[in-house]
Formats: sequence, structure tokens, C-alpha cells
Amino acid sequence: MLDTRSKSQDPLVSIIIPVYNKAAFVRETLDSALVQTYLNTEIILVDDGSTDGSFEILQEYYQKHPDKIVLIDQENQGVSAATNKGIQAARGEYIQFLDADDLLSSDKIANQIKLLAGQSESAIASCEWKIFNDTPKQAQSMFYGVFQNFNSGLDLLLRFWNYQEMMQPAGYLTHRSLIEKAGPWDESLTINQDGEFFNRVLLHTDKVVYDSEGKVFYRTPGEFNVSQQKTEKAMTSLLESYRCYEKDVLKFEDSPRVRIALKKVYQKFIYDVFPQYPHLIKATESHIKNLGISQKTYIGGPKFQTLSKFLGFKNALRLKRFFNN
Repeated sequence: MLDTRSKSQDPLVSIIIPVYNKAAFVRETLDSALVQTYLNTEIILVDDGSTDGSFEILQEYYQKHPDKIVLIDQENQGVSAATNKGIQAARGEYIQFLDADDLLSSDKIANQIKLLAGQSESAIASCEWKIFNDTPKQAQSMFYGVFQNFNSGLDLLLRFWNYQEMMQPAGYLTHRSLIEKAGPWDESLTINQDGEFFNRVLLHTDKVVYDSEGKVFYRTPGEFNVSQQKTEKAMTSLLESYRCYEKDVLKFEDSPRVRIALKKVYQKFIYDVFPQYPHLIKATESHIKNLGISQKTYIGGPKFQTLSKFLGFKNALRLKRFFNN
């Protein structure tokens, strides 16, 4: 049986960009999508009830490129609902997610399409992401171990969890079939929606192929960015996203290595919220206990890990917070 990719030399790639009040940045983002050297793309813009003039900018680009851009306007429902709307409208064989203030290098999609050629539909492509503030020319590299090939999506997830690393969602190029297997973005979550979604995608992924040339430029989040929120509501949602990790991954593989990695996910949650929200910390400690892992695990930087080994995790946190205040 021939691989389905052999039927299409230049498969359509749908670039999905949800937009909410990004007037200051969205032009630069759209330009980075439009100058891709890979030509067979469509851009799905979903304005999520912007009030800062973003929609007018999107209309301007749509009028200039009506053959390239699909423009959708909806009342504010959140990034997950906007992204799901974009997926529904997309016609591409591959999906490229892109936040409305981030950028792609011009060769990103072309490189990843080449890497995926001949692979099964269960392969996903990734690339390096760099963080920047004003200009991508000054972007800083993240020295992460995720920037390599992986034999499975689960192996990449375990790298995330064991070393507290991440992949910016725009770094992936994903076949539509993986998206369909994973299901929609969870519209009940208010934070880490992308992490929870790609957790499900990667559990269905047989191979991760890494593009060493293409880049994603991730703009430093502002204080009002949803990913920077540490309200009780946001932290409750973050913990729920981690509970989703546990539920889904243990269906796929229930093993000591997975449970150890999950323990570190929960430890990182406590590390991030301590000493706020004692009820959430208590619930997280209960989740850790239920994992049944007696092995000592350590997270954070080398200094914090050393403190944890001598003082214990909670005492190390208390000391860290004392000196940070």
C-alpha cells in the first residue's frame, strides 16, 4: 500500500491564527506567514471578538490576499474555541498553529514538509523556538533537549516532564489525521490549552522529526498574557490540565517511567504556586501520592535540587521564597 503522501507532492498546509487584541503585533505575524517559501498554504484567521482594531487589520490583509486568506469573525469565546473554529475551516492536509504575536522563519514549513515526505501520517515535525521581545534578530536560544529527533511522541512528552522543558506549539507541523485522533482543543481550560492538546497529539505520534534549520520566534509574554496569569482560577485550570495529562498518558502506557515523569509535573506545579493556594497544593500532593512512586525525584535548577536533597522539597521551597521576597 502506497503512502498517501506520495499522491501529493505539495500538500496544502493550513496556517491557523487565532487573534484577540493583537493589533500591535499581528501585521508582523501575518507577514511571516505570507512569505513562507512553501507556497501551497492557506491562512485561517479567526478574530475572537477583538476590540483594539485587530479585526480591521485582518480585513485589510484579507482584501489584499482573498485567494490566500480565510477570515472568520466571532464573539469572544477564548483561544481554544477560536482555534477549533480554525481547524473546522481548514482544508489542509497539514496544520500549522501560530499565535498572533509570534513569527515563523520563511523556510520553516518548507523544511518540515521535506522532512515529513515519505513518513507515515503519524509522524510530526518540530523545530527550534527562540524567545524575543522587540526584534527576532535579538532572539535568545533555549538550550533544551527537545530540539532533536524522538522515536515516539511519548518519548518527547517524557523529556518535557522530566526536565521541565516545552515545545512552542508553532514549532510543530502536524498531519490532519493526528489532529483528528487527538480531538478538539479543550474549551473549558483557561491556561495550558496548547500543552494539554499536544499531549493528546503526541500520544498518537509514532515519530518526531526535527528540523534544524527552521525557527519559530516566540514573543516574550506580557504581564496580561494568559500564560502569565497566576490567579486561583488560572492555577486551578493548570492543575486540571495536568490531571488530563495523567488520565490520557496512563491509558497509553502505565509504567514506572511514566509515573515518575508525572510526579515531576505535579512537583513543578507546587514549585510554581507555593506558598499560595494551599488547597491546590494539598490536592496536588494527593495526586502525587496516588501515583505510588516512592522514588525520590528532583526538579528545578542544580542549586534547588541540591537544597531539596538536603532539606526536603517543601523546606527548599520555603527557603527559596524567603530569599526571593
